Amino acid sequence: MRIIFTFLFCLLGSQAIGQSQTSDADLLTAEQRDARLREQQELEARASELQAQQETTRELLDQQEQYLDALRAQIQAMKASDKASAPANPAGTPP
Repeated sequence: MRIIFTFLFCLLGSQAIGQSQTSDADLLTAEQRDARLREQQELEARASELQAQQETTRELLDQQEQYLDALRAQIQAMKASDKASAPANPAGTPP
């Protein structure tokens, strides 16, 4: 009887160890999957943030270009106004 009990105990113990190892492997796999999922979500969020930054930068560059165009137009207008208001010199007379 004692031999049968010992045999059953060893048999159940080895099954429990096998299940424990399988369970540990399943837990490790699930943990790795969750870590990859979190990393993917973080990368997607970062990519979205970078895209938003890029769009903002483009908008700012467009605004800056419009401002520079307006300044160039003002400079041209000032030059034209200076030429128009300059006294006309007759040909051959020194200014």
